[in-house]
Amino acid sequence: MKTIKIVLSAFAMLAMVSFTNAQNADKATHMEKVENYIKQLDLTPEQAEKSRELSSKYFDLIKNAATPEERKKLTDEADAEAKKILTEEQYKKYYALKTANKNPKQEQKSARIPNQPHPSSN
Repeated sequence: MKTIKIVLSAFAMLAMVSFTNAQNADKATHMEKVENYIKQLDLTPEQAEKSRELSSKYFDLIKNAATPEERKKLTDEADAEAKKILTEEQYKKYYALKTANKNPKQEQKSARIPNQPHPSSN
C-alpha cells in the first residue's frame, strides 16, 4: 500500500512538472512571436517594452479564458491597448500580420480561384 502511494505521488509530481513545462513552452513560443512583431513593426524601445508588458499581461488571461466569448473580449481589449501603443501605420501592419498568422489555411482557401476544384480533391 505504501509503495502504491509513493508511485502515485511521484506520478502526480511528474504530471505537474510536465504541465508547467508545457505552459512555459507555450509562453516562450508566444514571446518569440512578440519579438518577431517588434522587429517587423520597427518599434521604438519604449513601444517594444510596452508591447512586451501588454503581451505578458494578456497571455495567461486569454489562454485561461473560460469561454470563447471571454477569450474574444480579452483579445479585443488587448488589441485596443495595442492600438494606443502603436502608430496608425504600425497598427495596420500589426493587424495584417496577426490576421495572416491566425489562420494560414483559410488564407490558402481564399487565394484559390472561385469555382475551381481544390488540387487535393483530384
